[in-house]
Amino acid sequence: MELIPISFLAGILTILAPCILPLLPVIIGGSIDENHRSIKRPLIITISLALSIVIFTLLLKASTAFITIPQSFWAYFSGAIILIFAFTLLFPDTWAKITNKFSHGKLEQGSQKLMYTMFKKEGTGASIVLGAAMGPVFASCSPTYFLILGTVLPASFSVGLINLFAYAIGLSAIMLLIAFLGKRVMRVMNIAADPKGWFKRGLGILFLLVGFSIIFGLDKKLETYIIDQGYFGITSLEERLIEDFE
Repeated sequence: MELIPISFLAGILTILAPCILPLLPVIIGGSIDENHRSIKRPLIITISLALSIVIFTLLLKASTAFITIPQSFWAYFSGAIILIFAFTLLFPDTWAKITNKFSHGKLEQGSQKLMYTMFKKEGTGASIVLGAAMGPVFASCSPTYFLILGTVLPASFSVGLINLFAYAIGLSAIMLLIAFLGKRVMRVMNIAADPKGWFKRGLGILFLLVGFSIIFGLDKKLETYIIDQGYFGITSLEERLIEDFE
């Protein structure tokens, strides 16, 4: 149990690590909407992210439940969701026409109606999907995360699960703070209100780049390069904390 504070702190410190790079545009960009004062959207996204990280860590890395499913499938799955959001930002009029067709019942297939429900404007479903989409491809570079995964979970599932939740909560808490600060900046600058403005289009291009980088594995290559170059030394702090714990 003594590891729990370190797990929580490790989640917070992950914001300074290169493995957080694919998450930042998704969390910050996905949290921005017309209602700059509300924290509902960033809160839903970050909670979904935390739960998704825990669930997919257990399913993909700490069990054999999905052992037959290649990792590339999850990259395609997560990347495709991010690309859908990029499309909604780059082509709002086209997306509005598509969702109007869904809402008027012209397309009756269950999967199509589900897609409309999840991605309709101002709906909470889109926020849930966006946050959860990063769980399957999240690869932490935190020594504490690997300690939980490789040592604590095999020794005691309940203790490992508690520490995993502590890590995910710490990560989501700092991401929520950043998302909220991003909304505040957008409110002061007043540049995110126009759905056809340059900011939303730029955000769409950023989502497009993130989606394709996940699909083609470029995000992992970039993270590996940054770590190899030694630009981020935050892991050394975690290692010292773990040594003190042991």
